[in-house]
This record gives sequence, structure tokens and C-alpha cells, in this order.
Amino acid sequence: MGTYRGLYDLHDAYRSDYLKIANHGFIANNRTAALVGIDGTIDWACLPNFNSNPVFDSILDARNGGYFKTSPVMESNVNQYYEESTNILITEFVNNNQVILRLTDFLPTSSYSTITFPEIHRLIEAPYSDVEVSIDIKSHFNFGSGKTNITRDRNGYIFSCTDDTLGISTNLKLKKGNGNVYSRIKVEKGSHEWIVVLSGVRQIGNVRQYESYTRLEETRNYWSAWAGKINYSGLYYDHVIRSALTLRGLFYDPTGMMVAAPTTSLPEIIGGERNWDYRYTWIRDTAYVVEALSLIGLKDVATKFLYDIMSIVQKDKKVKTIYPVNGDSKLEEKKVNLSGYMDSIPVRIGNEASEQLQIDQYGSIVNAVFRFHEAGGLVTTYLWDFLIEILDTLKDIWKLPDSSIWEFRSEPKHYLYSKLISWSAFNRAIKMGRELGYSAPYRTWHKIREEIKNEIMEKGYNPDVKAFTQYYGSDQMDASVLRMPLTGIISAKDPRFVSTLARVEAELKNPCGMFIRYHSDDGLKGHDNAFLLLSFWYVEDLILSGRIMEAKETFENILDHSNHLMLFSEEINFNDCREMLGNFPQAITHLGVIRAAIKLDEALRGK
Repeated sequence: MGTYRGLYDLHDAYRSDYLKIANHGFIANNRTAALVGIDGTIDWACLPNFNSNPVFDSILDARNGGYFKTSPVMESNVNQYYEESTNILITEFVNNNQVILRLTDFLPTSSYSTITFPEIHRLIEAPYSDVEVSIDIKSHFNFGSGKTNITRDRNGYIFSCTDDTLGISTNLKLKKGNGNVYSRIKVEKGSHEWIVVLSGVRQIGNVRQYESYTRLEETRNYWSAWAGKINYSGLYYDHVIRSALTLRGLFYDPTGMMVAAPTTSLPEIIGGERNWDYRYTWIRDTAYVVEALSLIGLKDVATKFLYDIMSIVQKDKKVKTIYPVNGDSKLEEKKVNLSGYMDSIPVRIGNEASEQLQIDQYGSIVNAVFRFHEAGGLVTTYLWDFLIEILDTLKDIWKLPDSSIWEFRSEPKHYLYSKLISWSAFNRAIKMGRELGYSAPYRTWHKIREEIKNEIMEKGYNPDVKAFTQYYGSDQMDASVLRMPLTGIISAKDPRFVSTLARVEAELKNPCGMFIRYHSDDGLKGHDNAFLLLSFWYVEDLILSGRIMEAKETFENILDHSNHLMLFSEEINFNDCREMLGNFPQAITHLGVIRAAIKLDEALRGK
């Protein structure tokens, strides 16, 4: 992303016809989210829910996709930032050191969590002088599978396709074009104009009826009040707060679930097939979510999330890998007719990984409760009985081959990571249960814990390569072994892990402190790129190894690779360390930011 006097140069903002992934902001209302480019384009928005089909999707098809564009006709640079402690996004266009156009974008929310508006509100301002502004809006329903009609309304326009509708309410005079509505208007100095995008409407009210200023103030108060509950004042404060606000924005409040990211099919490699739908809840993420929220003092949010997860798992009577956030969407994986971000196809909706056996999911639930307990959360007998049921299943399946954390679509194997998390589950359940004074089959758990550990040490460690490897009998490295000392199964200073870490650093790490996950064939075309969560695990390993200043340098270097809003995607180009890749913003990356920041802060302060 090019810069000019601290501003972003829009000439450098694109790759081909696509705004770079990093050149986006994120707005949310705990029901859905949208991406807003630094060029004033909303190029991704699913309404009314995260897993609804998008109404704006040009990030996945620049030629045919939908969008909401607002920009000055005059050439300008741009500054984009959040209102402090909120997810309200400001985009300012600057010419000759003066703001000529300011956009304020938000999805309305309030302290009344049951009241959400499936709307996008955009405030258009010319603070210092008159400015000519280009506005262009196009909706794209059902991934372009049907014809979109545009109907003029006295208060705006309605886009429609079969049962889907999208209203545009504004006092600005827009014209009907070829599949879009547009205008070039003069916004006078000091004036304020609103455009409100409305999902599922059959008629449109005057823009004043949507009380955008009131909605803005409610939304501002909601986010700032929530951020005010965060109990953290240590190092890297700004990154921790932004990561927390981003995570909160990924929650779907009607069910309490959280999406891994608000997008689908942003590619892990340009032109490749590694394009997945992340608009779902992954059970393994629960441990990270509960821990991260608890660490920053948000135990009430962590409590609700944990009990919501318990309720959903008990309702299904089994642990699934992936859950739809609203409970009523299908997980069946399909390919849709979009050209893909920079021609990276296929574009997928749904996720086939939901059918896989991923044994670490079971252990992740136990780890979530353990971290919650460590942070002072109340583990009731209801929750404890739930854990006993989880572990009763885990004791029967931990020996099975599976697809593990990376969701390999090849033949299941005995992946070390799944065994590791199984061991951690029994180990932490024993510790937690003893501390709570609850009854449980401890003798059985203790026996299984020792059996798993002995097997990991015997079959997971390859003496020929002097490392713990990807799966039993393998000589391939896998960066998920970075998690080993974090579970307590082995010391970071144990010679076996020291040599393992050296192999991981030599084979999977680049000079920026970023890691690819593995080199082994996973059945997909194209190579892997740097998976950012691994860098934060690595920081913790360095801390445990006593390499504190190296951990600090690595962590700060990774933070420098966030975008202008301190947001992260799932991956970054492994070769140049510059281009963000994968779905955006990515929950698990921001969870890693919070935990590593706190652990590093403690280490540097000598705690």
C-alpha cells in the first residue's frame, strides 16, 4: 500500500482491477459485517446475516459483482481510520493537505442486543469546500444467478431479484443505469448527506425516517461502552483493543456464535483453489475466544459464549467441526459462478470440512473451559457434566486417524496435533476437576493421559530428523508443533523440542518471522503461504525458551504487517511478507494477537 505524507496513494491500492485485501476496513453489528475499501467502495456485504448471500460482492468479481462506491471526482489521497473504541469507520479523501470528502460508514447496533437493523448507513460530508462526488451502486443477488430489476421509488430505488430486495434511501438525485444507479453531484461545503442501504424492503421511507444520526450515536455508545469493559493497560494496548473490537464484531448475537471471518473465498494463494467459506463457527476456535476474552477482563462475554456453545453441542448430541451461526443454513459446499478475487477460483459457499473427523475439536472444548476456569470463571456442575460427556467420547476416538487442525482433504492420518490436544484435554480436566472438588473418572483419565503422552513421545518424535513431525512415522515438519510447550506436555527447553524448533525455523520460517504450515502434499494445487497464527505461537515459544528480546522483536515485526487499521487476514505472502491473503479479517489471527501481547507484556515486566 503506497503512502504519501502519511496518506495512502490510491494509485498503489490495486492489483489488476482489485483493491488489495489489506486496503479494506471492516464494519459490523453483531449480526453481519461489510468490507469498506480505502477508495470508498463497499465491495463485500451480506445482509441481513453473516451467512446470507452477499448484496455487494465485487471483491470476488470485479466485472460483474455488486458494490457501493462513493468518491470525489478530483484526484486525491486517502486516510482511513476508526472512531476511537468503535467499529465506526471514517474514510477521508485529501487534496492539497485538505479533507475534501469524508465518509462515515457503520452498521447500526445498540445496547438493546435484540434490536439490529439490516442496514448500512453512509454519511457523506464536504467539511471545507464544495466537492464533486461520484456515486455508483449496484446490487448482485444470488451470485448473479438471476436477473436484477431496478424500480424507482420517490425516496430512492429498490433492487430486486425473485424474493430478494435491497433498498437505497437518499435525498440525493440518483439515475438508473445499466444494472446500477449512479450520479455525479456537488456536495456543498459543510453539508451532510446520507445514503441508507436497506435489506429486504418492499418500499422505502424518506431517508430522515431512518434516523441515521440517532443510529450513529447509539452505535458509537454501544461500541465505546463495550470497549470500556476491557481490563488491559499493558504494552501493545492499541492492537489488543482493536483485535478485541474486531472479534466482538464477528459475533452473531442471536445465537452467541462467532464466524471465523465475514468473507468467503478470499484466496490463500492468488490464482489457486485454496478458497474457503469462513462464515461459520469452528469449535476449535472456542478455546482461543474464551481465553482471549477472559484475559482482558471480559468474563461475562466469555461466559455467555461458552454456555451458548455447550447448548448447541448438547442440542445436536455430538460435536461437529463447523456450525452455522444462525442454526438454519446448510453446510453443503458448492461452487458459485463468480470469477474470484484476481481470478482465483472456485468461489465456494458452504464448507466440506464439516464432514471431517477433527479430533482436536473435542479437546478444544475442554481447553476452553480450563482457560475460563483459570481466569476465575464459574464452572458449574452443568458445565462439568458436559465436559465428562465430551471426554467420554474422546477416550474412544483419540486413537483414530483424522483430518486434524489443517483439515486435510487427503486420507486421514495419525496427526500429532490431534493427539497433543487430546492429551491436553485429559490433563487439564484432571487439574481443573481436582481444584473444583468435582467427581469424575479420574483414574481412567489419568491412565489415558499417560497413554497418549507415551505414544506421542514414542511415535510422534522422529529421532532420524530429531524432531516431532506432522504425523506418526513422518519425516515432514508441521508448524502446529509450535503449540507443544504451550500445552505443557514438554518444556520449551527440552532438547527434543529445542531440536524440533530449530527444524521448524529452518524449514518453515521466513526472515519476517512468519511460517508456512507444512511442505507436505495436501492434495490441493499451489503452495501454502504464511499462516499468521503460527507467528504468535512462536512468540510464546520464544518467551518460554528465555529468548525474550527475540520474542519482542518478532512480535513487533508481525504487528508492523497489519494493515492501516491494525487488521489481519489469515495469511500473508510467504515470499515478500507484504500481501495479505485469505479471508479478512480473520478471528483466529486476532486471538493470537491478544494472547501473545499479554504473554509478552508479562515477560517484559518480569511477571
